[in-house]
Amino acid sequence: MTTDRPGIRVLSPRTWGEFGNYLAATRFSRVLRSVVDAEVTLMEVEPILPWVGEVGGEIRSISLDSPDATVRNRRYMALMDRLRERFPEGFENNPTPAQRADIDPLARHLRTAAPDVVVGTKGFVARLCVAAVGMAGLRTRVISHVTNPGLLELPLHRSRYPDLTLVGFPRARERLLATVGGDPDRIAVVGPLVAQHDLRDFMTDESAASGTDSWKDTGGPDRPRVIVFSNRGGETYPRLIRHLAGRHPGIDLVFVGYGDPDLARRTAAEAVGCDHWRFHSVLTQSQYFDYIRHASRSRYGLLISKAGPNTTLEAAHFGIPVLMLDSGLPMERWVPGLIHEEGLGRACADPEDLLRTADEWLSRPSVIEAHKKSTMAFADSVLDQEAVAERIGAAVRPLLVDR
Repeated sequence: MTTDRPGIRVLSPRTWGEFGNYLAATRFSRVLRSVVDAEVTLMEVEPILPWVGEVGGEIRSISLDSPDATVRNRRYMALMDRLRERFPEGFENNPTPAQRADIDPLARHLRTAAPDVVVGTKGFVARLCVAAVGMAGLRTRVISHVTNPGLLELPLHRSRYPDLTLVGFPRARERLLATVGGDPDRIAVVGPLVAQHDLRDFMTDESAASGTDSWKDTGGPDRPRVIVFSNRGGETYPRLIRHLAGRHPGIDLVFVGYGDPDLARRTAAEAVGCDHWRFHSVLTQSQYFDYIRHASRSRYGLLISKAGPNTTLEAAHFGIPVLMLDSGLPMERWVPGLIHEEGLGRACADPEDLLRTADEWLSRPSVIEAHKKSTMAFADSVLDQEAVAERIGAAVRPLLVDR
């Protein structure tokens, strides 16, 4: 580093898990800059280790091309098993020649940058960093930032060797200690970060706005406001829109098929007679926050998506209940339990359950209102972002003392 201030390098794979993981890393980096006196640099892992991007391509193919949740889970676990064979438990403490060859570009990168701290926003990336730091002969401290506690169900993402592991929930700390052991003082429960305002990083510039109107205030808080968000495609969504158009044409609805213009067009074709509904494959920042604001102000605002942790927590942060579809991915298996335990909405096992529940709730919107009250209570008690930031700062600062 070329500054007298400590240097922190945050490494995140952009291609693992669509944009959710890199979005979380962006949020985490901004929080670090606000709570520690250090130069914080966020970087993608793929330019340093291209094979990580190849794995990310496989993950995307599994997510998009699998016909159902069962097949998706089987294919994903097979990929994780192959990676686990390549990088078994404990490899980071004594990598083999083959593993050293895989990791050498990262070791060279860290040797050149010489950060005081390096953060991996996937447990596997943190393990690679532990090995790379040892290979480079550095005193760099390694932090594993667990953005999704469900990843701790996968051995690939678990390790006792990072100098510090940051988790969002006590159950994640308990799970990590039960599976790999290690020093409990090196695992800090800081609370979940919500990436709300960082979604601007994945929106278009204001100058690129399509000119399409977003929601108006007609109908006030009693009009159901539904956001349908798809970042993995799938034929469930055109079917859902067709179902809602036939039964609930009077609701306000916006569909976002993230990065998939064809899906947005095909889904829009199912909304016969619902000319006031909106369909996007990308949003401007103002459009996004307009939709969020109106959904949060409605007594019957609702988000429909896959049961991903980032999407669920962000909706809860804004006081919007969720109706989620099980993704079939093992690292997201814990999310339905959170939704049900905290009254945030409902997670559905299959598309039929999703359609049936959406129909029931929109026919009896007082159910949505009850979930909204639970969601707001959860946000107040668990998602206080200032408190989370303070805990992150308190956990990280001691690693910067002995430079």
